[in-house]
Amino acid sequence: MTADRIGERLRRYRRAAKKTLRQIASESGLTASFLSQAERNLTGVSISSLVNIAKSLNVPLNALFDQPSQAQPDSHDGERVRYTIEGQPLAYERLSSSFPGNLINAVKMNISVGYQSELISHDGSEFSYVLSGQIVYTIEGRQYPLGPGDSVHFDATKTHCLANVGDGPAEVLTITTMGLFDDRPAS
Repeated sequence: MTADRIGERLRRYRRAAKKTLRQIASESGLTASFLSQAERNLTGVSISSLVNIAKSLNVPLNALFDQPSQAQPDSHDGERVRYTIEGQPLAYERLSSSFPGNLINAVKMNISVGYQSELISHDGSEFSYVLSGQIVYTIEGRQYPLGPGDSVHFDATKTHCLANVGDGPAEVLTITTMGLFDDRPAS
C-alpha cells in the first residue's frame, strides 16, 4: 500500500465518480453500511468485493490495492509473494498468470481463525478446494462445511460468504472466472 489506506482510496474514487454509497452498494452487490465501514477502515474488504467496487467506480483494480504480478506460467511454493489487503485477516498467494484470452484466476488463501467474509455475489463461477483447516461456505443461505480434500464449485452470481470455523488457520485454493488481477498480460 502507498500512504493512502484502502478506505481513503475507496472514498476518494467514489467521490471522483460522483456516486453515493447507496449507488456503489447497488452496483457492487454490497450494502451501504458495509461500504461506509470500509471507507472508514473499520472492516476489511475481500478481493471479490474490491473487484465489484472497482467495476462500479470504473477504475482499475490496482488503483485500490497493489497485487504482485505473475508473468511466468509456473508458480513455485516458497517463491510466491504473499500479500494481504489492508484490514483483512487473509493472506493471498497468486497462483495464475495473465495472458490474452485467459478465463481463470487462482489464489491460495491463508484464512485466520474466526474469519468470516462479507456476503457477496459476482460474475462467473468459483471453485474452492480446502488444503487444510475447516471452513464453511454459505451459498444462498445453505451451508457447506468443508475440510481438507473437500471442494465446492458454484455459480458466483449467487450470494455467498466464507468462514473459517476451525480452531486453526485454513488454507484454501480458490479458482474463479472473475478477473482478480489487473496486470498486463505477459508477452
